Amino acid sequence: MKFSMLDLFASRRHQFGALVLMRGETFLETIEDGGMAVLVVLRGTAAISRQRAGAQVGLHLTPRRGEPVWLTSPGTYCVVAKDHVVGLRMLRTGDDS
Repeated sequence: MKFSMLDLFASRRHQFGALVLMRGETFLETIEDGGMAVLVVLRGTAAISRQRAGAQVGLHLTPRRGEPVWLTSPGTYCVVAKDHVVGLRMLRTGDDS
């Protein structure tokens, strides 16, 4: 997977945003082939899970504050706020080639 800093600064195929959730709220992040997402929780506690097709939850993690979480496998991820959450998210869409 190639990642160009010039594309990042030019905002090509990248989306930046805030992650603000109240306790109990959920946020669904869908990653396509060739894409990735980076989530950074700055305040609060959240759980991230991903369900495999037709199976039980295949991934379940609780990120630490200030540490980035890199989601690179295609699919839909569910972010659930265990407490009030404030953070950042960066989504890189799939390559156009």
